[in-house]
Amino acid sequence: MMKNKSTLAKLLAEEDIFVVHKKMDTAYFNPKSRELGLPIWKDEEMTKDIYDLMVCHEIAHALWTPLDMLEKAQVRKINHSFVNIVEDARIERMVQDRYPGSVAVFNRGYRDLTAKDFFGIADKDVSELNLIDRINLFFKKQKVEFTAEEKVWVKRVAETKTPDDVLNLSEELYAWMAENAPEEESDDEKTMSGPNDESGDGETGEGDAPADDKGEEDENDAPTDDAGDNGNDDATDNAKAEESENSEVGGVKSPGRGGPPMAETDTDANNAGEMLIDENAKERTYGRIPALKDDLIVPFSEIIERAVAHYNESECIEWMDKKKAEIADLKNDSKKTVGYMVKEFEMKKAADQYSRASVSKSGSLDMGRLHTYKYNEDLFKKVTTIPGATNHGMVMVLDWSGSMYENLKDTLSQLFNLIWFCRRIQIPFEVYAFSNCKYLVNEYYSDAMANFKSGDLALNNFNLLNFFSNKMSVKDETAMMEILWMVATFYNKTETSSVIDRAVFPSFLNLGSTPLDDTIVAMMEIVPEFKRDTGVQKVNMIFLTDGASNNLLGTYDYYLNRHTGEHTESIARLRGKIMISDPKTLKSYEVNNLDMTDGLLRILKARVPDMNLIGFFIAGSGRSGRVDKRTLYWLQRELSMEKIMEQIKFINKNKFLAIDSKGYDEMYVLPAKGMAIENGGLSDDLVGASKAKLKSAFGKSMKGKIDSRQLLNKFVKLVA
Repeated sequence: MMKNKSTLAKLLAEEDIFVVHKKMDTAYFNPKSRELGLPIWKDEEMTKDIYDLMVCHEIAHALWTPLDMLEKAQVRKINHSFVNIVEDARIERMVQDRYPGSVAVFNRGYRDLTAKDFFGIADKDVSELNLIDRINLFFKKQKVEFTAEEKVWVKRVAETKTPDDVLNLSEELYAWMAENAPEEESDDEKTMSGPNDESGDGETGEGDAPADDKGEEDENDAPTDDAGDNGNDDATDNAKAEESENSEVGGVKSPGRGGPPMAETDTDANNAGEMLIDENAKERTYGRIPALKDDLIVPFSEIIERAVAHYNESECIEWMDKKKAEIADLKNDSKKTVGYMVKEFEMKKAADQYSRASVSKSGSLDMGRLHTYKYNEDLFKKVTTIPGATNHGMVMVLDWSGSMYENLKDTLSQLFNLIWFCRRIQIPFEVYAFSNCKYLVNEYYSDAMANFKSGDLALNNFNLLNFFSNKMSVKDETAMMEILWMVATFYNKTETSSVIDRAVFPSFLNLGSTPLDDTIVAMMEIVPEFKRDTGVQKVNMIFLTDGASNNLLGTYDYYLNRHTGEHTESIARLRGKIMISDPKTLKSYEVNNLDMTDGLLRILKARVPDMNLIGFFIAGSGRSGRVDKRTLYWLQRELSMEKIMEQIKFINKNKFLAIDSKGYDEMYVLPAKGMAIENGGLSDDLVGASKAKLKSAFGKSMKGKIDSRQLLNKFVKLVA
């Protein structure tokens, strides 16, 4: 029900307001943060009609209560409760005019609230309440008594049109009540007035006040989400503070005989709500997928320019030439293997197309069969339809964290083979590395958020390095490979320390930690944009990492402090039951801190349905590079240790392991020792060998080369 109400509230408000459900006394809408809060009451207390009333009421605030209204009231020292009551009457009249079906919603909702004594009038004589309380109850669908003089004020409340009208009338009414403190009146001086009463001098005119007969109570009327909060209170729990007992503004005493006027029904409603809160409900934390700034991505042109300038200033030209030669050799050694896999790819694609081919009869006679008309009824030409291949693209994300240092060279060699393959078959691609290197962040990163809103997920400081793209020239592609190879060599520690010290790489390419979750959020905008720009039908999204993600910072909190009138910014920690909403899909997802990555991957998949989401987890480090049982158990906490040991045997034999993941379509565990590329040719011992022996040796050699290219091998099977 909560999910449905949230969606309805967004539709009625005609904007992507942020809807939250919390353990609090009543509903609220914060015009600054655009946050609509709905209370979590006990099941037996929160009826459907009350829920619908709350939604209708709060979206009315969203539509017509301006941001600065409460601030203006504070500056002018107008009583908050008076403004609240008059504004409620105005916006509820307006929402019922716009959505006629809500008339019955308000009637039924206030009936249920009255039954729960929400306004604290069960043991009171309503006629003895002061004017502001009776006005409040009147517009809450109650039968109320007014004198002829008081009806003038009721009519003016019903006729308010603008926020300024509300502020001016609230100020006037407060002053009038202060000057005309209630005195004992005779029954003859009072007249009965209800929501439908239109008789007598000074009465509210037709349509000026809510009317019960404006629509029948139809259970099928459109529901609405938030309710009777009794005003535009602060946006969040942090901002919710108890008002003073007398609800004075600025501590100013009224000159009236009976002290300052008080709106008891406004206070009683809040107190009643506290008794209805479901204390057993699980605490909720809400987050929203934010919009990101363009400068989150460091372009490949800038990376190349800065890195080349850095290395040109070094004193290791000979060493640099050696690294460049290694890249040339790697590319040359991979040509035959990549070419072979291109051929395999084309054959698999053709076979798949043929298997999906359909044969249908045309409307034209087959003249070659016409002579068989006496015994053959199939005389029409047949047409074979072969569906076209799906247009694929690739977006790959590389873990640029410190734990990758031992495996960086082998991982890059795998990546280079994949890029060369995509070039050969003309698949659009982008390769990013995620980094929170302080030298990079401090220089490039200002804030990942573009005008953040209250409730937006607060991301860590990080950047995306656009290492490769199909938009690059071959010259730039080669230069980037040489730069990254030199960086990897430094971390691989395969050179003498004296050379390494002189060939230290640019500081902005330093390895950091693992902001994987932050990167997944960024991909929610980057991948759809890639799909639009390239026109591909299916995106193959590949994440390559060796560890768990850094935790997200939390959510941005932005609220109005009722006492100071100042807006406060902070970051709230993610805890308890976490609900993340996506403003693009208008869906909400329940996640927890332990499975945050899986939850964010589900949201990414929902944004880009035509996508293969693949994860490669590089496990094992050091000389052995073996995968230990702790790693597999961390990835699959639901499995028994017996099953884990079986998986270890499999991965040691096959150099990979496919595992189930709630977020990825497919996930592979790759042992670090299996990441090395095999490029060796045939043995010299085969000189003069038979044709059959040479064929067998060649087949084994090619299989070894293909199997060693884990990323490329899996990708070919995926897109064929």
